[in-house]
Amino acid sequence: MGFCVKVVFFLTVATIDYFPTQAAKLPSTFGRCSITDSEFDECLRKNAEDAIKQLKNGSPELGFSSFDPLDIPKLVIGEGTGPVHVAQNFRDIKLYGLTGSIVHSASVDFEKKQFHAKSTTPELRLQGMYSMKGRVLLLPIVGDGPCNVTLVNTKINHTISAQSFDKKGKTYWKITDYTVTLRPDKVTFKFDNLFNGDQRLGDEINKVLNDNWSELFTDVRGGYEESFGLIFQGLADRVFSRVALKDIFLDMN
Repeated sequence: MGFCVKVVFFLTVATIDYFPTQAAKLPSTFGRCSITDSEFDECLRKNAEDAIKQLKNGSPELGFSSFDPLDIPKLVIGEGTGPVHVAQNFRDIKLYGLTGSIVHSASVDFEKKQFHAKSTTPELRLQGMYSMKGRVLLLPIVGDGPCNVTLVNTKINHTISAQSFDKKGKTYWKITDYTVTLRPDKVTFKFDNLFNGDQRLGDEINKVLNDNWSELFTDVRGGYEESFGLIFQGLADRVFSRVALKDIFLDMN
């Protein structure tokens, strides 16, 4: 199914204390891999998964005051071209579950300045406030209130591109693009206060959404993928633009 999705995404310093001109060091508990190691990819996979888990309570060294949950002030997923004729306007969102991710593979092409990785996140939960007005599966839907959108057992492919820059004699990477594909086993929706608090109608619409989650999510998946790509890009850039490459990878010139 083809689709056209518009996304507006804002990630502020609500959970990230970020000073782009200030250099940083990796936490001493983070593992590092030698680029000359014949098992470099496996070392990178293990260290990436371990580092993500360690970030659960934030990292003063990297300037993360909170990582799980991650605060997202505003997120807009535009309508699709199929059954979803409504924009999903989220605000004051907390994103839970990133630090539970399992990394299956990871690799770096230093010449092209690209990363590739595959992971599975058991639960990605967007919890906060929403507002929307439109139609889903030809049914009217309108509401404004608390919400919970949960992606279950989501397989994610990561493709990351960077540009190098030098600062005070050291080389850093600026993350220029972060593309993801999301393939959840299931998505659950819970939108409270639909139809001005009509409990019966609200329960019926939530049931329709969850009974038809695959068709509905597929229609707007591009919006979620772009949004998560921007989230991940911001997080990755806050590390690589502040920590020199030779402080991340051993045996770098």
